[in-house]
Amino acid sequence: MEHYFGREKYAKEYADVGAEDFIVDAGWVCPPKKQTEWGRYNGRNIPDPERYPNGISEISDYCHSLGLKFGLWVDIENLGSESPVFKEHPDWREKTILGIQSGNLADFSKPEVAQWAENEIARIIEEYKLDLLRVDHNVSSRDYFTMADAGTGVTECLSLRHHQAVYRMYKNLKRRYPNVIFENCAGGGGRTDLGMMKNFNHTWVSDCQRAPRSLTVTNGFTMALPPERVDRLFAGMGCHEHGTLDLQMRNTMLTHMSLNVVAPADTEPNPLSIEFVRHSVDIYKKFIRPFLPSAKTYHHTPETGLLNCEFYALEVASPDCTKGAIAVFSMPDAKSRRFTIIPKGIKADFTYRITLDNSGATYESKGIDLIMKGIPADLSCALSSELILYQKI
Repeated sequence: MEHYFGREKYAKEYADVGAEDFIVDAGWVCPPKKQTEWGRYNGRNIPDPERYPNGISEISDYCHSLGLKFGLWVDIENLGSESPVFKEHPDWREKTILGIQSGNLADFSKPEVAQWAENEIARIIEEYKLDLLRVDHNVSSRDYFTMADAGTGVTECLSLRHHQAVYRMYKNLKRRYPNVIFENCAGGGGRTDLGMMKNFNHTWVSDCQRAPRSLTVTNGFTMALPPERVDRLFAGMGCHEHGTLDLQMRNTMLTHMSLNVVAPADTEPNPLSIEFVRHSVDIYKKFIRPFLPSAKTYHHTPETGLLNCEFYALEVASPDCTKGAIAVFSMPDAKSRRFTIIPKGIKADFTYRITLDNSGATYESKGIDLIMKGIPADLSCALSSELILYQKI
């Protein structure tokens, strides 16, 4: 479970609520007040000396002293205009099908370019003591369709060669650094394909965290990938615009949980909010995550269209049917705020303890009764949620 954010002073606060990996995101190579222009500085791959006068390893060491892993963002395939490599190797950027040179996309069909990128990532991992590598990729799709002769005597589209080189690079790096967590970000889910996932631990599936679309994203991607490899974010990137705090949190709890800013910078966060985050992270780490890699996933949502259903419900259950979790979310047009969910990851002859996280209420029930009658979930309002936990007695 990660926390990524560019303000290192928050590392201790996020360790206190249970975060395990602190990630410095885009902007670490930029001068102060230029972090929003990070695209222009891609390819520098060194911490800005004014921003980090003692180097980035100072932050890595501090995180490690707190028991946190340390992660760093890169966008290695893009060469910004402020980077030395952009100026020294103008021929390293791809050309479009019209022969127009890309403004930033490095041409990995050229072996020397792919090798430079692989060497750079290896240096970054070792020099900055990374436990996690966050790989971004922001490029226009039109830049991929370079038509050229790659030495075969035949003009061809070089996109395939480029991507084969990308896959080969991450295969080499993952073998070289098996204990480093590789997180695929790629423009907010723009590269969640099986070729990438083969060498990455988990993947960012969308930058859109606004409810109710964020629920649709989670619902859909857990049909395509195992839930523990689907990155979902609590707080940040539009989370605050729609829905309750509990909805935002529970949209992450049956997947790979990432945390962002719970309160605006330079403010004191609401202690009730912080306690809810701490409580939820504790449930995730102690109850849900241990069985998540082997879990069976069940989708109770009746209709996956964005506004065509009254509720969303996702369930993960241990293969032996001894424990599971169900997250239920109300949609704006629901005719009722009371929903009944029949769990699928249970056995009729087991007896279970049910916990409703909103109230903390618990009760016991035979599996057959749960199958026949279901579990009621009373949601307070539109775009709110309930977390149901069940465990065999």
